[in-house]
Amino acid sequence: MTEEKARFFKALGDRTRLTIVGCLLKHDHCACDFSEIAGKDQTTISRHLKILLEAGILRYEKDGRYVIYSIKDEMMKETLEKCGIEKVDSCCPGSVMDADTKKHVVKKKYGKIALGMVQGCGCCDDLSGEEIAGSIGYSNEDISSFSDANLGLGCGNPTSLGGIHEGEVVLDLGSGAGFDSFLAARKVGKTGKVIGVDMTAEMLAKARENAEKYEFDNVEFRQGDIEELPVESSSVDVVMSNCVINLAPDKSRVFREAHRVLKENGRMYLSDIVLLKDLTPEERSDEKLICACVGGALLKEDYLRIIREAGFTIRIIDADKDISKRQYSGYPLESLKLELRKK
Repeated sequence: MTEEKARFFKALGDRTRLTIVGCLLKHDHCACDFSEIAGKDQTTISRHLKILLEAGILRYEKDGRYVIYSIKDEMMKETLEKCGIEKVDSCCPGSVMDADTKKHVVKKKYGKIALGMVQGCGCCDDLSGEEIAGSIGYSNEDISSFSDANLGLGCGNPTSLGGIHEGEVVLDLGSGAGFDSFLAARKVGKTGKVIGVDMTAEMLAKARENAEKYEFDNVEFRQGDIEELPVESSSVDVVMSNCVINLAPDKSRVFREAHRVLKENGRMYLSDIVLLKDLTPEERSDEKLICACVGGALLKEDYLRIIREAGFTIRIIDADKDISKRQYSGYPLESLKLELRKK
């Protein structure tokens, strides 16, 4: 018994392991989540998980290709809480703002954008939606066709990154007012379908209003979180996203969800902001930077790693570094344009 207690307290005598345990007191996690949460490489995380397992603190089970970790049982949870272990939100490393607060901040800001109370997300100074769209790859015809749906919130044009074919089912993550969804709907035609998912009620209302205005009956907008998609498994041919995943606190879960809903050999086209140099904790907690797609962004290598861990192969189509000066006040970042393939 003394030896078991020694293993228990030794296992908790490390900051990284305390972070892992604190996150698991909140909810279960895939092993691949902890690198992002704790800011450590996967080899180091594996060593810490092994110590916690051997101490009888954690258990795990396999769910397909994923390994899901949890606290061993309710008695162990009570013991850990009595020891003063605090629950930890699984937000980005270095951040002092928890995941729920981040989502509330983003919802509030983007709700105001949808209602026309503010213009843009705060990243682009005095640039208009038309100027932003033109600078990131949309044609004049694209912009003029759906001007009411273009809110100038993107960092690329995912509908132009690869082939979207007639008859396919396309899922648009963070669909906003529907701009990319409508462009995709023209490509899939009457025999195809586009599903837009957004967590902001005001955006959904605007998107549905626009769908009626532009007479699209092959587009459906659903309220939901891209970390927990309201979409059936293996049901879509293409997932696309435009400068949205950086707003999600748990990006690993977003990519796992995208992998889940894609059909076999499905593909994903996305544009997103990644960091070339890390931010300070103060910058990561700055509400304006979070809503401007900077504060919640990951370092480029971490972003690509969690995509691979979710089960995708990656083709980097373009890395737009100039966008830093055009739209993001010189912050050390770039817009990645990627094609992902489900393994």
